[in-house]
Amino acid sequence: MSDIANGRTALVLSYSDLATDPRVRREIDWLTSDGWTVDTLGLGAHPTEAVRDHFVLADPPRWTRGRIGALATHFLLPPRLRLRAQLTDRVPRELRRRIREGGYDLVAFNEYEFTPWVADRRDFTPAALRARLHLDLHEYRSPDVRRRTLGGRLTGGHYRWVRRHIGHPAFTSRTAVNAPIGKLYADEFGVPEPTPVRNAPPYVTGLEPTPVEGERIRMLFHGMPSWARGFHEILEAMRTLPEQFTMTFMLMPNPAALAKLEQEIAAHPARDRMRIVPPAPMRAIAEHINEYDLEIIFYRPLETNLMYALPNKFFEAAQGRLGVVVGETPTMAPLVREHGHGVVVPAFDAASLRDTLAALTAEDITRFKAAAARVAEIVNADSEGRAFLAAVHGGRA
Repeated sequence: MSDIANGRTALVLSYSDLATDPRVRREIDWLTSDGWTVDTLGLGAHPTEAVRDHFVLADPPRWTRGRIGALATHFLLPPRLRLRAQLTDRVPRELRRRIREGGYDLVAFNEYEFTPWVADRRDFTPAALRARLHLDLHEYRSPDVRRRTLGGRLTGGHYRWVRRHIGHPAFTSRTAVNAPIGKLYADEFGVPEPTPVRNAPPYVTGLEPTPVEGERIRMLFHGMPSWARGFHEILEAMRTLPEQFTMTFMLMPNPAALAKLEQEIAAHPARDRMRIVPPAPMRAIAEHINEYDLEIIFYRPLETNLMYALPNKFFEAAQGRLGVVVGETPTMAPLVREHGHGVVVPAFDAASLRDTLAALTAEDITRFKAAAARVAEIVNADSEGRAFLAAVHGGRA
């Protein structure tokens, strides 16, 4: 590896558009601020000026596409050849050369798609394996998730084969979005518990909580539109909430989910108090949501990731100086109680959500927003970046 005193080089891998992936963007920022020269591999355009070289995954080979190609790939190829056809052979030759020759001191894998690559000796040669190899697991990936549909059953064997490499001994460190999810992986794969690195954005200076108007309580849901994230309960609660409560959905593009929500709102008795607005730029979310009072994060624990959710919006709401309304979860509820920047709904149903909201006063919400400003100072990308860098530097996991 290169001498640390003479500079360090890192490669960040993600099967996503890095320019719009907030967690990966933060990893890049943390590494560059720590003195690393960073290259990236993923989808989309060059993610940030801080990145030296960005490598784009090529399109999959034509013969692997479509129904016949998928069948041929999954039934005729052994797992390692399938991975090469679907993923690693799409990596630009120049980047593979750099890896083979030991050109990186750190390779950071995001999520699980690339994990079997570490066992491919064509690229991860002894020189390459002298680097630190870090795996950021993000959320929990269930081994059963691909058994629920016909397409899932077709690809499930490959998915589970890929997933088994989460425990590969070549990885020198691991992180996850929180401690409970990290423990699930540690228990399953027999590895040390991954370091928790929460999805907290950078601290926004100079932003104050906006005044709360008692006659108009402005509620918000921002992020990915998903009916599993409390939309049914929010809409039902709005039917009987007092008229001072308004609801804004600030949503990322998803034509099907947006169309359904628009249809539901159009037929809703409180439609004049609800609206859908475009998403805010990723790095200006706090400023765009600052005008609101309460962020609704009401996820029924229908599956593991919803049970243990600690989503971006939980921390983005604090940066926007909003109070939060959460369900009785093992991740968000304890933090809300600790910091006092919101309220915990005791049951996961619309009636409980409605009753909890209706009982709030303007003074309560003002107190929540003041506490959110304090949370913003202590839980942000700086604090989480220190945890990430400590994991990366911490040696073998």
